[in-house]
Amino acid sequence: MKMRANFKRREESLHTVGMREVPEYMRAVVLEAPYRIVVKKVRVPRPEKGWVLIRVGACGVCGSDVRYYMGENPWALHTLGVEEPMPPNVILGHEVAGRVVEVGDPAEARRVGEKVGIIAFNTCGTCHYCRRGLHNLCENTLHIGHDGRWRGWEYAPGGYADYMPVWSDKAHPLPGHIPYVEATQLDGLAVAVHAVERAGVRPGDSVLVIGSGAIGLMALQVAKVYGALKVLAVDVRDYPLDTAARLGADVTINAAREEVDRRVLEETGRGVDVVIDTVGGADTFVAGLISLARAGRYVLLAVKREKVTLDLTMLAGERVVTTSANNLFPEYTVAVNLLSSGRVKVKPFITHVFSLDDVEEAMNVAMRKEEYEAIKVVLVP
Repeated sequence: MKMRANFKRREESLHTVGMREVPEYMRAVVLEAPYRIVVKKVRVPRPEKGWVLIRVGACGVCGSDVRYYMGENPWALHTLGVEEPMPPNVILGHEVAGRVVEVGDPAEARRVGEKVGIIAFNTCGTCHYCRRGLHNLCENTLHIGHDGRWRGWEYAPGGYADYMPVWSDKAHPLPGHIPYVEATQLDGLAVAVHAVERAGVRPGDSVLVIGSGAIGLMALQVAKVYGALKVLAVDVRDYPLDTAARLGADVTINAAREEVDRRVLEETGRGVDVVIDTVGGADTFVAGLISLARAGRYVLLAVKREKVTLDLTMLAGERVVTTSANNLFPEYTVAVNLLSSGRVKVKPFITHVFSLDDVEEAMNVAMRKEEYEAIKVVLVP
């Protein structure tokens, strides 16, 4: 792991931050326009009733952050299925862990000093999807660290800052032994849990995980926890595949050197029961679908705007294709339990850690992962 700061000292200092007065100003990384990201001095937002203020301990750099940096709006496209422009003045960052330093409601004063992980989105509770319990598909979602719906806010809040406001009920208590840097991966782990749930992974299943980035590496571990007998990991780089093997993948396949479907058939004799696709490209989709056994379930965690030419007979045999969007709120608690118990490990794939002031370098590494042998990049204020 490549580091640029004293993180042990940081972890210890946050234990007493609730005792100190919150300053008037803080550092925040503001995305002003595509490829223009600056560290600014901005006012610390004070929490209103129903909110708490977090002293950020660490924040992961998500692939969606990189896409915002490049001028896209992946949240609107992936979750809402609509095209929206990149919102201005966003403080990026939604993979957040920290400590509560201020509360908006005096009745919650006991929470000051509490170590928390952040559920990064909130919902209206009244729309068609919320009424069905599908909060991850809420039509009126507000999301920390991105989305353009923060009307009336000077800056959309996010974790690339010293402090961050969040809804009180979305600040999830964490066990003290989970380091902040590792706790940043709870957001992605909850996403992986949701995907495995969507896939209906059962004991004895064979599972193909396409893409060995952070989400894929967590998904393969969650699949194992759910009883998968054989997990096959696919990527085009050797470094993440080596990491996948260390984290429990039974078979690793470098798609740049061998045909995925042929290798899957060799390993399983009939294809896999489940495909979890974290890439979502036309090529990966076709290769994964060819690898899917009869009655198999294919789950797309990402979708690219690419055309696919498909022989519909590939879906015969009761093969099911679906998508997975974000996670349900209870799945974050599942993620906390998996990380806390050690059944899912994230430290092996957190390859680069930077200070907040080095955010441009962090973004550069996140955009050029192959060159830097990077998997997960994390920022620490």
